[in-house]
Amino acid sequence: MMKHLLDTPTIESIRDKASDILETIGVEFETEKARQLLKNHGAKLEGKRVVISADLVEKALDSLPKVEDRAGNGRQLMASSPFGNAPMILDDMTGNGRRGTIQDAVKMYRLAETSELYTSANPSVVDPEGNDSEDPFIGQVALMLKYSDRWPSLGLRATHSNTKNGDVYSSAKAAIRLIREIKEEEFSPVMAQGICPMAPLSYDEEALINLEVLVDEQQEITIIPCTLTFMTGPESLMGIVIHDIAICLAGAVYVQLLRPGTPLKFSNSSTMTDMRTLQPAYGSPEYLNVQIMFHEVCRHFHMDSSLGGCFSDGTKSDYQGGFESCMTALAPFFMTSANKIWCSPGHMAAFAGASFKKMILDEEMIQACNRLLQGLDLAIDPQLKEKLKKGMEAKSFLTVGSSEIYRKEQQVSRIFDRSGISPQGSDPKTILEKRVSDEIEARLARYRLPERTKTQKKLLQQYLPTSCRY
Repeated sequence: MMKHLLDTPTIESIRDKASDILETIGVEFETEKARQLLKNHGAKLEGKRVVISADLVEKALDSLPKVEDRAGNGRQLMASSPFGNAPMILDDMTGNGRRGTIQDAVKMYRLAETSELYTSANPSVVDPEGNDSEDPFIGQVALMLKYSDRWPSLGLRATHSNTKNGDVYSSAKAAIRLIREIKEEEFSPVMAQGICPMAPLSYDEEALINLEVLVDEQQEITIIPCTLTFMTGPESLMGIVIHDIAICLAGAVYVQLLRPGTPLKFSNSSTMTDMRTLQPAYGSPEYLNVQIMFHEVCRHFHMDSSLGGCFSDGTKSDYQGGFESCMTALAPFFMTSANKIWCSPGHMAAFAGASFKKMILDEEMIQACNRLLQGLDLAIDPQLKEKLKKGMEAKSFLTVGSSEIYRKEQQVSRIFDRSGISPQGSDPKTILEKRVSDEIEARLARYRLPERTKTQKKLLQQYLPTSCRY
């Protein structure tokens, strides 16, 4: 039986409320070009606000490629890329937070490339210090292309502050063309990008320009609302979900008018606000409830949607960080029918920070949880009875059992400490930290740069930060 957090009447009520918001309040579109496009197709303008009819929404959803839910047992935590999007790094040597640097970005790519967990690459150390590229946005994309061969999936977007002369359109376009040339692919999509609307109920100029370029270049697009309760959105969790569905439907209308039939994905980074600090709380049940309600509404109407996990609000690699990472990674499997949760190992401080130490610990957590999610091989060893008899006689199974079966069915963590409490009082924390440090050093040592032709190197060279040129 499929598990659901919401029943069908509640899902349809959310959709109806979202449509009513679009028909009565509308959504701000901050470029004249976008407003005129919507007006030309029947939307009404009230200043910057665009009032969108239910008919226009239905036409957009009819044009949007449909995704069908398929039940299955292949539950798995997927590591997309490390950190999410973190401007700050927790220095694991000093324990202090600091601005991320070019060296941190390179280290992140080297560690990700030496793990089989990651499916994509993202300039996760956002706008790092030391990026002296003429166009900082393209410089970060070039850095990714030099150090990683994985599928580019960008959380970073072109902005007025990170592009040459503040030219968002030209930089966004040039970055995609650069990826095309390095990947040697002219027609198929070569990257994915997440675009976050501006809550409440607004698409800012930068979001619209980036969307326009992505549609024009026919790349993979995900709209990711990030609304905070009692700050940029309503104070109730259900109010946040209704707001986010409304703004996503408005985005779907805009994208489908730009190019009918354009595939579009949806995800959610909205959560509660901790009113003590005015900061978002992602390592919380409230975040999970908002995300899963949003996901279930999308899937009910055959809109492609994904869930994220492995998030932590803590600023240290401690009990809180480990608990929050594990809770947000595992809980969705028991709350809804999702088969895959996308994780960002090393994430901390609610997307504001990252830690290389926590990255390794989160990877270990993901691998252990996947063993749990994938279940057991319930086949019975045909030699079991004979082995039990021999074990009784030998008073041990060390010489009787099969090491092959042991290795197949059991996996001892290379990182977590299982050595027990020492009577000498040695600090288990030291053992854990040494294993993490050893793992980082070993992976950095075995990293090798992706192979690039002389032409590709020359192309990247003009965009790379000085310290990372070939």
